[in-house]
Amino acid sequence: MKNLRYFPHERNVYFKGKLLTVRDFESEQRYFNDKRRLTNRLLHGGGVVCGLQVIAVDEKQISVEAGVALDYLGREIVLPEPVKLKLSMMEGFSNNDYAKNVYVCLAYDEKGKEQVFSVSETVEQEMAEYNRVAEGYRLFIKEEAPHPASIEGVQLVEQRVLLFADPQVRIWQSTPRYVNPGEVFTLQLHIEKTVQTSRVQFQYKLDAPRLTVLESSDGSVSFLEPVDAKETDYVISIPIKAGWDRGTVELAVLGGKAEVRLGDRLLHTDLVSVGKIEITPDDLVERLVSDYYSRKLDKVTHANEQPFLYLAKVCLLQMNATYVIEKVVPVPFGEYVYTPALLQKLALRAQKGKPVEQGSYTDSFRVTTRVKEIAAGDKPQFDVSYDNLASVYQLELGLPRPGKANEQVATGVVEIPIEPYSSNWPFGVKIGNRYFSEELKHSLGKGSVYVSAGIEDFHADVIDELLSQHEQVMYGHSSVFDDSEYATDAANFAVGVIVYPQKGTFRIGVQVKGPVQIDRARIRWWAIKPQAAGTEDVAHQDSQE
Repeated sequence: MKNLRYFPHERNVYFKGKLLTVRDFESEQRYFNDKRRLTNRLLHGGGVVCGLQVIAVDEKQISVEAGVALDYLGREIVLPEPVKLKLSMMEGFSNNDYAKNVYVCLAYDEKGKEQVFSVSETVEQEMAEYNRVAEGYRLFIKEEAPHPASIEGVQLVEQRVLLFADPQVRIWQSTPRYVNPGEVFTLQLHIEKTVQTSRVQFQYKLDAPRLTVLESSDGSVSFLEPVDAKETDYVISIPIKAGWDRGTVELAVLGGKAEVRLGDRLLHTDLVSVGKIEITPDDLVERLVSDYYSRKLDKVTHANEQPFLYLAKVCLLQMNATYVIEKVVPVPFGEYVYTPALLQKLALRAQKGKPVEQGSYTDSFRVTTRVKEIAAGDKPQFDVSYDNLASVYQLELGLPRPGKANEQVATGVVEIPIEPYSSNWPFGVKIGNRYFSEELKHSLGKGSVYVSAGIEDFHADVIDELLSQHEQVMYGHSSVFDDSEYATDAANFAVGVIVYPQKGTFRIGVQVKGPVQIDRARIRWWAIKPQAAGTEDVAHQDSQE
């Protein structure tokens, strides 16, 4: 029975001489099914109970292990034995594009069994009916991820907002619904991308008067994917401190736009608000529990139009005219059923390592740590400072530098914007234009320092990313490689350096010598300073400007 309603609850009354019809027997089954499913729905929720692991059998096939789950209508789904399936043959899989992520989904299903002829009052009304209903399952593919806020239960404790989405990249953020005054909480950025998507960058500036982004002076919330990273999922935690005035704070976006960069492609997406947070002196756990039990019955028992589960995310890699399974992420949206026995054991385990609570929410603070190198002959150092405005303890540990050397070395990377920029060459960057960095510190102190700079060759070509061919830095006269098999886009730049010995700084300049299709020049620099007589330490540091 595909009955999606829980009410009303009516059961049969039996007495001698009662005529039992089809309606009575169906009512008998419906009564017990609805009771059981309502209990499952309200006390357990939906998700995987056990098993149902999805594994890659080979480059094109997956296997779903036997297991049990509850859907969001309280119906039991049982896979009695493992199932092996070819992705491209599954329902919902489209063959028009293989560079994507797909989701293996599980839904409740039932089918008629044992077809027989029914007995009717007239011959004309005789027809075939099923004598049994077999409860089963349906495995299929969804090529779009669900909205982050649509996963059941998450909106009770946090607010999820979708910031950007296209077929290759999805960015969303989560924030708590409630925080205490003065509390330092975490805003989390979630970045989901396909395997062959170019390097992702994202940024917007938070405009919330009663909130302070602790690690940014201008309120920026940003993500920069590491150059050589090959991950498809990132979670970035950004600490924010709440003000002392209670009330609801809207998380507005300065300028109403966010900046998204996919490789060399720059996009702007409209983003006016990214949610709300209530600053309250109430006990947060009690507030969340109160919200949970204050839910309206019609919302709790609302029949989901698509009550299926996401068992796995399968990341695909396009190879010529076909696909290859790159990796499988199990239960990507955390859809599990947590039994009371499991929750009890987890609670007991957490209590064993729980520190003694002292003070109240007004005592909340953060701790940051930093390790620095000191001279080889010095004793280790340990310093503690406190930032009262940000409620941050800063711990600094100084360790002697190992080994001997006759020079100090520092290195770093700086990106110099190339403006104006247009993708319609030749109306983009004019040949001969010069661009300069800000004054940079090399951290080697005042005095004579030799600085060498080279331009890194990088671009958004998918094949080069897969083969790591973009890892090249060009120093010296790049014209040596013109018209050779080693020529790159970096050869169209000339690089120069000015050193300011009395200030301990330097400046880098670049000049466009040929056609370029990038909006920034990425420069790797090295600073070398001869060691003074009688010293033995050597500094090695890497900085990103």
